[in-house]
Amino acid sequence: MQITRLIFKNFMGYKQLELPKANEELPEGLILINGQNSYGKSTILEGVLFAFFGSKIFSARNAASFITYGESKAEVTIFFTMDNKKYNIYRKWGRTGGTSTKLFEWVKNAYREIKNFDIESFFEISTEQALNTVFVRQGEVEELASKKGADLREMIIDLFRLNIIDDALSHLDQELKNQKYNKEKLEKTRVPIERIEEDINQISQENTTIKEETSKAYKKKEEYARKILSFPTDNLIKELETLYNQNNINMEKHSSYKSDFQNKIKNTSLSIKDFEPIENINERIKSLEEEKSKVVDLKEHADRERASTLRGLGITKGRIDENKSKIQKMTKSLDFEVKKDDTNKLICPTCHQELTKDHYDDMVSKFNKQISVDQQKIRDITNNLDKYNSEIKSYQTELENFANKLLVIHGLKDDYENYQRYESELKRTTNGLNTFLAKNKEKFKDPNPEKIKQLALEKKQLSTELIAIEKELEEKQKRFEKNESRKIELSDEIKQMKELEKSIGELEIEIDHINKAKEFVRRFVTEYMVVKRLVKNIALTTNKYIKDFTSGQYSDLLLDLSGTRKTGLSLKIKDNFNGVHESIEVLSGGDKTALGIALRLAISELMSTIRPIKESPKKNPKIDILLLDEPLAALDATRRERILKHLIKSKTFSQIFLITHTDIPSDINTHKIYVTKDHSTGISTANFKRETKLISSTLNP
Repeated sequence: MQITRLIFKNFMGYKQLELPKANEELPEGLILINGQNSYGKSTILEGVLFAFFGSKIFSARNAASFITYGESKAEVTIFFTMDNKKYNIYRKWGRTGGTSTKLFEWVKNAYREIKNFDIESFFEISTEQALNTVFVRQGEVEELASKKGADLREMIIDLFRLNIIDDALSHLDQELKNQKYNKEKLEKTRVPIERIEEDINQISQENTTIKEETSKAYKKKEEYARKILSFPTDNLIKELETLYNQNNINMEKHSSYKSDFQNKIKNTSLSIKDFEPIENINERIKSLEEEKSKVVDLKEHADRERASTLRGLGITKGRIDENKSKIQKMTKSLDFEVKKDDTNKLICPTCHQELTKDHYDDMVSKFNKQISVDQQKIRDITNNLDKYNSEIKSYQTELENFANKLLVIHGLKDDYENYQRYESELKRTTNGLNTFLAKNKEKFKDPNPEKIKQLALEKKQLSTELIAIEKELEEKQKRFEKNESRKIELSDEIKQMKELEKSIGELEIEIDHINKAKEFVRRFVTEYMVVKRLVKNIALTTNKYIKDFTSGQYSDLLLDLSGTRKTGLSLKIKDNFNGVHESIEVLSGGDKTALGIALRLAISELMSTIRPIKESPKKNPKIDILLLDEPLAALDATRRERILKHLIKSKTFSQIFLITHTDIPSDINTHKIYVTKDHSTGISTANFKRETKLISSTLNP
């Protein structure tokens, strides 16, 4: 990987920065960033990290602190090459903390945006790993050499992406949790086999009791069935009861009608002989009907004569009333009318002719005579009416006597006929009853009606009890079968519980295996991967740098394995002046810094070359640059020169950006970025200078 160009806009102290200018590109190799303190050297490295990994590298700082004062947003663009392809990444950061990120790839003479990318997957390195390998903060090299053994071990595990082991442990933890959960789940469904067997015994005892009770019930059922068979059938009993009921009904009706007939005939002039045969009474009824008919004719004739007489009486009374009215009118009309010749005359009210006094008297006399004649007629008519009324009354009385006689005779006739009919019915039902009893005398030993009722009741009671026994037997059979089915289910459940206990046992073994596997993985990481493989490689790689960095005094770095399990790693280094391996605690500050730089270079170098285990990712991080912030401040000029020359000649890293504010030895020829600052505005500027001279000096052992 190679960074070719940087563009900052309103990023911290840089209002507008473009490195390098025009059409140049930043070269490979060592690039020194030189300038005084607080001029903005570290800002250039932080801008690179911000572009690559975003705002989380500044998690402890306010978003506004990275934006130039008075501006609303900061923008950073980094152009770089990787895997022989050209890219640029753009990030924008507002004062509210909102960010925008875009990644572009050079395709056919133009940059095209890559959608939906993940930067850590793209570079194949996590942000945390990058911050611990690519970027070396000021003071970190001294801290690295002074790290405690346990911290150093943990740092190595994190840096070399041994998260596959963490994943394995996480997987084992999850598997352990799952197996424990499965075990608890099985335990919840587990029922002690002893309890199931106890349930089976209880059911067996219950079924034994049911068998005994069923046997007794069957015997009782057979006994009742035999008794019922000894009785006449229900149809025969019902038929006999019906015959008795019909015979009793006919006997009661015969007795009732006979008694009524005998009581009624006592109050008449008739006797039972008058009805035997029945034709005798029919002849008498016919004779009475004929006599009654004659009287009806006489009464009707008298009724007609009386009606005619009544009409005549009415006419006669009308004539009398008319004549009286005429006389009255003539009397009221005795008024004289005045003629034209002043003479008076009387007008007749009937003929309206002139009426004289003589004529008036004659007319009144005539009317009175007629009235007298009619009054005599009325007296004669009234006598006739009295005669007719007497005759009609006599006829009516005679008809009523006929009606009473006929009513009594008809009633007696009906009673006699009913009496005779039910006497015949009684004979018929009695004969039928006797015939039935004769036919079934063996089945009805005592045909007394009360005995028959008692027999029917006893049989009904036995039948009811037999039905109850059969129902009880049916329920017991169902209960028995249900119990047998339950016993089979419980036996199957015992098998299931045995399988369950076996599964629980297997899970317990599996849980034990997982716990042992976790312990094995932990020991494997600590003792094999870290101690026996990574640590040795780190020590060997560090040894390539340490002798030269310390001017030959120290070499042969050892990482003591004795404290691995409790305290981690212990660093020792050989002092070539006395031939003894000393603890790094006795080193001077400069020597510790030199050792720290050697360790950092070794670790960063191994990050791109070593795979700790076979299952580690096959691709190494694609970022093979170093960003070093003031690593040489604690070193003397000699050590600085030797380290710088090493970095210039290093082929391990494509680019190394190294910040320094110290003097650079005159014989160090490398590319430089000079940072300056306008103190009146606080705005920083930077210029790139490419080194064209070849380095001819060599490193002394």
